[in-house]
Amino acid sequence: MYEELRSSPESPKTLAALKPEFTNALYRTQVDIMGKPLSGLLLIKALPDGSTRVVFTNEIGVKFFDFSFGQQKFEVISCIDQLNKKAVINQLRQDIGAILMYQLDFTRGQVYQLQDELYYQFPGEKSTRLYYVTDAKQRVIKRIENTTDKKKKLVVELFNPIRNVADSIFLDHKLYKFSISLKKIKQ
Repeated sequence: MYEELRSSPESPKTLAALKPEFTNALYRTQVDIMGKPLSGLLLIKALPDGSTRVVFTNEIGVKFFDFSFGQQKFEVISCIDQLNKKAVINQLRQDIGAILMYQLDFTRGQVYQLQDELYYQFPGEKSTRLYYVTDAKQRVIKRIENTTDKKKKLVVELFNPIRNVADSIFLDHKLYKFSISLKKIKQ
């Protein structure tokens, strides 16, 4: 699948400069899990202790989930019963964690090039790999791919970044029907 990639002299540590700076971002959100839609608002907020809170509510303020991505550990603050399943929580932690670059070890990566794109590859969970794909000239993250040796599991497309925070984000799972669409609300 990635056979055409060629090694690049670029250091994987340079990706750290593209880590998103979420101070307080609010997104209009559409989620489709196995044909069951949810919509609402997703708040991503950096806290003074270095952790990042991610809260998904409906339009009237009922929380679907509230997660804390701490410097040392991930914590579920609250989650509705329908989503409070180990597999769903783990998938959301991985998906959101990839966008936040949560606990990404920039020293363990490799960099490849294909045409005008750089592929920063990092080891993922359970023999998967995370690729952060950037435009070689503009140095912005265009997409994130979570893959196995044989197929893509997740593709995250990021659009119109400002200070490395995307205006729109689309997560598409390739192995089952699960997608998340985020559109930033101007503040």
